[in-house]
Amino acid sequence: MQTDREFGTRVKRLERLIGRELGLSSGDLRTRVARARRKLPDAIKRDLLQVAEAAHLAGHPRIAPQIDRRAVDRAYARAVAHLTGPETADIRKSRRLGAAGALAVNLIVIFCLVLGVLVWRNLL
Repeated sequence: MQTDREFGTRVKRLERLIGRELGLSSGDLRTRVARARRKLPDAIKRDLLQVAEAAHLAGHPRIAPQIDRRAVDRAYARAVAHLTGPETADIRKSRRLGAAGALAVNLIVIFCLVLGVLVWRNLL
């Protein structure tokens, strides 16, 4: 059975991960999730809030047995998997490089078409 301390260590780990990955280093887990806004998917926000709520309820002796520990474990695992996955900066960088590559290819195709039209019309 998980204790209040185990939930506390989970929350601390999630806070560290959010601080490192998203740059949100102040406030408790709920505050950080609220400030994350579009940086996190809604499902991960729900998972993080579920873990924070379970940690809060684990401190109350009569309410603690009512916590669905399997659901909290799954939510914690999903949140950690998301936060420890590929770096968000790397993902953004690869998207920008992909867009720049597509733009370069399009410009080359347009240049070739214009050059072809000029040669076809004997203007070059």
